[in-house]
Amino acid sequence: MLDKYVKKRDFTKTAEPSGTGDVEGAGPLRFCVQKHNARRLHYDVRLEHNGALLSWAVPKGPSYNPADKHLAVHVEDHPFDYRNFEGTIPKGEYGGGEVLVWDEGVYSPDDKGVLSFDDRDEAERRMREDLKKGKLSITFRGHKLNGSWTLVRTGGNPKSKIQSPKSDDWLMIKHRDGFERDDFDVTALDRSVKTGRTIEDVQQGKPGNLIKPDDVKGAVPRKMMEVRSPMAASEAKKPFSRKGWSFELKIDGIRVLAHVDHGHVKLISRNGNDITTKFPQLVGELKQLPFDSFILDGEAVCYDEDGKPSFQSLLQRFQLQGAQQIMAMETTTPVEYCVFDLLYLDGWDLRGAALSDRRALLEQMNSRTPTLRVLDVFPEDGELLFEHATQIGFEGIVGKKLDSKYREGVRSDEWLKVKQYHSDEFFVVGWNPGQGNRTSTFGSLILAEKDESGEFSYVGNVGGGFTDKLLDDLMGQLKGIAPAKKPFPQAIEGEKKARWVEPKLMAEVRYMARTNEGNLRFPIFLRLRPEWDVDVVGAAVEKDVTTKARAKGQDERHEERRSLNDILEQLKNPKEEFVIEVEGEKLKISSASKVYWPAAGDVPAVTKRDLLNYLARVGEYMIPHLRDRPLAFVRFPQGLHGERFFQKHWKHRPDFVERVDIWSGHRGAESEYLLCNNLPTLLWLGQIAALEIHPWYSRINPSPDTKLATDFCTDRKSVDASALNYPDFMVVDLDPNIRTGNEKEGEDPEPNKAAWDKTVEAALHLKPLLDSIGLKGYLKTSGKTGLHVYIPVKRVYDYDTIKAMAETIGRHLLELIPDILTMEWSVAKRPAKIFFDHNQNVRGKTLVSIYSPRPIPGAPVSFPISWNELESIYPADFRVDNAPSLLEERGDLWHDIFEKRQTIAGYAD
Repeated sequence: MLDKYVKKRDFTKTAEPSGTGDVEGAGPLRFCVQKHNARRLHYDVRLEHNGALLSWAVPKGPSYNPADKHLAVHVEDHPFDYRNFEGTIPKGEYGGGEVLVWDEGVYSPDDKGVLSFDDRDEAERRMREDLKKGKLSITFRGHKLNGSWTLVRTGGNPKSKIQSPKSDDWLMIKHRDGFERDDFDVTALDRSVKTGRTIEDVQQGKPGNLIKPDDVKGAVPRKMMEVRSPMAASEAKKPFSRKGWSFELKIDGIRVLAHVDHGHVKLISRNGNDITTKFPQLVGELKQLPFDSFILDGEAVCYDEDGKPSFQSLLQRFQLQGAQQIMAMETTTPVEYCVFDLLYLDGWDLRGAALSDRRALLEQMNSRTPTLRVLDVFPEDGELLFEHATQIGFEGIVGKKLDSKYREGVRSDEWLKVKQYHSDEFFVVGWNPGQGNRTSTFGSLILAEKDESGEFSYVGNVGGGFTDKLLDDLMGQLKGIAPAKKPFPQAIEGEKKARWVEPKLMAEVRYMARTNEGNLRFPIFLRLRPEWDVDVVGAAVEKDVTTKARAKGQDERHEERRSLNDILEQLKNPKEEFVIEVEGEKLKISSASKVYWPAAGDVPAVTKRDLLNYLARVGEYMIPHLRDRPLAFVRFPQGLHGERFFQKHWKHRPDFVERVDIWSGHRGAESEYLLCNNLPTLLWLGQIAALEIHPWYSRINPSPDTKLATDFCTDRKSVDASALNYPDFMVVDLDPNIRTGNEKEGEDPEPNKAAWDKTVEAALHLKPLLDSIGLKGYLKTSGKTGLHVYIPVKRVYDYDTIKAMAETIGRHLLELIPDILTMEWSVAKRPAKIFFDHNQNVRGKTLVSIYSPRPIPGAPVSFPISWNELESIYPADFRVDNAPSLLEERGDLWHDIFEKRQTIAGYAD
C-alpha cells in the first residue's frame, strides 16, 4: 500500500515518516489537512483508511461554498503517522517545500445521513464500498472543517478526448447541510493547529507558539489514569481582587470529571460514582473531539426559563434512571458541560503543572460543541466579577491561584469560593411568641409570598437579624394590625401557637437558597418596609409617565392638528425668534439662523432652522424608535465647534415633554429622564441644540408583554424586575479603530475610507453568522465610519442575558476573522482593527438613534441600509440635507423591526 510513497523518497534526506511508525488508530477514523508549499501551494486532504492515509492534493483548498467544485488530485497513500508531520522537505526531494498541519480531527462516511463515528469497522467497510464507486460523502469534525463534503472522481481531464474511469482527478464539494457559507474563505485561517505556525514561520525555522504538554513544567508522561475525586475550593468571607489569580463564575451544577480514552468515555461524579449513562449527548460529543485521550474537570448545568443555572432542574434530570426517559429529557432539559480544567492530555499527566499552563492547553483544544463549552476566566478583579455574578443570579465566584497545581480530592486555599446570598421581600402574615429574653416580643416572623392569582404560600420563618430595639418596635407594629386567619393551606411547625395578622408589613430577608418546597434556607432579617399593592404602584407609575401633554391631548385638544407642510411653512419665518405650533403645542424658536454645522466641502452649512426642518420631515419615522425610551443627548448650544454638554435630565422642560423617574444607584434615589413621544418634543430637542440623540434599548411601556412590571424608581431591584431591564434589541456596534494619522492625542479616529472598508468586511462576515443561528439583524450606519446592527428580540431576556449572547457571537466572529476584529476593551491596547463592542448591551448604555444627526463636519445622520448595498455606499452619503428625500425614495427599511420579535436559540423563551 505504501510502495509508491517509499519509492519517491530518500529518508536519509527528508524527515518525513518512513512508514514504519504507527499504522492504525482507535476510535473514530482520523483525518488531517496539510498545507504544502511545494512547487505550487496546495492542501493535502488525508483520510485514515486501512492503516494508512488516503490522500488528495487540493490546489485551492477546501471551500465552504457548495458552488465551488475544487479539483482534488488523488495521490499515493501516506503512512498513518504522516498526519503529525510538520516541517520542511528539502529542495530536490519529492514534494520539496514547507508542510504544516492546517487541520485535523475525525471523520465518518455520511451517505444518506448515516454516521459511523462510533463504529470504526463499519466506517472502514463503507469507505471501501464508496471508493469503488468513486464517490465519497464524509462528515469532518475538525478545528476548521466541520460538516459534510463530497469527494467525487471525475472522468479525467475535461479537455482530453480520452476519458478514464480510473482518473486520479476528483472534485471536492461542500454539501448543503447548514454549515455551508458562500462568503467565508476558510483558507484565510492559515496557521497550524498543532504549532500555531504559518508557512513563513516554517520557512524561517521559527518554533511553534502553541504550548505542548511536554514543554509544560510539572507535566509527567504516563499512561491514561483515572481521577475519582476533584480538587475543591475553600470558603472566602468576601470577594477580593488579587494579582496572580483568575476568577470564574460559580456554577450551580453537578461536578463531572470526564475521562476520554481512544473513543471510550467515562463520566465520574464528585463522589467517585460512574454517571456516564446520565449524559448520552455529552458522551457522544466528547468522542468526536480530535484528541486521543484527555481528562476534563467541570460542572454539568441546566438552565431555567430565564437562562440562569437551575440546580433543581438538573436534579430532576439527574434522578432519571431509564435510558428512554433520559433521551427524552435531552431535548426538554438539555445539559451544558462547563469545563474549567484539563488534567490529562494525550499521554501527559498535567496535575503537577501550573493552572495557567493547564488553562492554556485547555483553550488550545478548542473543545466547543453544542453541549460543551470552556468556562470563561477573568483576571485579578474578583470584586467586579462578584458584583456582576450576583446581579444575574449566579451562586458567586471562584478565585484560583494561577500557579496552583491540581490536588486531587483536596480542599485547597489556592482555590477560594465566594458565595452569593439572596435577598427578597416577603409578607409578614404572622408571628410566633418568644421565649427566654424574647418573652415580651416574638420568636420569629412567619413569612409568605403571593402569586399572580393572589394566593399566598408559606416560605418560612425568620428569627435572626433583630436588635432588642427592633424587636420592641416590630412588636408594637404587629399588635396594631388586625388579627386574621392563616392565609395559606400548608401546615407548619408551631402552627397552634402562631398569631396570624393581616399582611400589612413586608420584610426584606437575606437567605442562601430555597428548598424544593420553596422555603428559605438560613434567612436573616434585614429591614421592614410597608406592604404595597402592586397594581396601585403600577398605576401610579403609569400615571407619572403619562404627562400633561398626553392628558391635555385626551381632554382639551380639540383643534385640528397642523399638517407637516404647515409646520415646514412656519419654519420659513425669516425672523430670528418666532413661535410655531406643532400638534396643538406652541414652541418658541430662537436664533433660527445660528449655524450648527459649518459648510464642509460641497456640503452647505446647516443652521438651526435647517435642523428643525429635517426633524419635522423624519419625525414620523424617528419617533417610533424613541417612544417610551429614556433619552440621553449631546447639546452644542454654539454649534459644532463650540462647547458640548452630555445631558440626561432637564429641570425646566415644556409641558409636552414627557418624563419618567428611574432609580439611580449612583445617587441612591430616583432621577428624572426625558422621553420623546411626540413631534413637539423632537423639535424642542432641535431648538436646544441636541445634535445627537441616544435612546435606551428598553422602554417603560410593557406592551405587548403585560407581565413586565412598571416600578422603575423604588430601588435597584424594582428596576431589575421592570420592563426597563428587558430590551427590545441586542445591539452589535462595529467600531473601527483605524486612524488617518491626523488625529490629536486622545481623539477618536477620524472618519476615513480605509476604516469603513474594514467595517464592511467585518459586517459581511457577521451576516452569515447571524443567519446560521436564525437571527435577523437590521443595519444602520453610525453616521461616522462604524456600523450598528440591531437584532430585535422578545422581551423575555434581561440585559445580562443579551450581553452574554452578544459576547458569544463576538467570540465566534473573532475566531473567524482575527486579523480584522478585536474585542480588546482597553482603548490603549486596542489594535488597528474593528472593535466588536458587546458591552453596549448594558442597561442605561445607548447608541445614537436611527435618523439622529452626528456632530461631525458634513452633518451626517445615522441611516438604515440594507445588507446587499453595504459595499456600494459610504456613511457620509446620508446627511441632514438629503436624508429626508432619500427616505421618501427608499422607504423605511426598519418599518417592521418592532414586529420581528425573535427568540435566541439556547436561551429561554
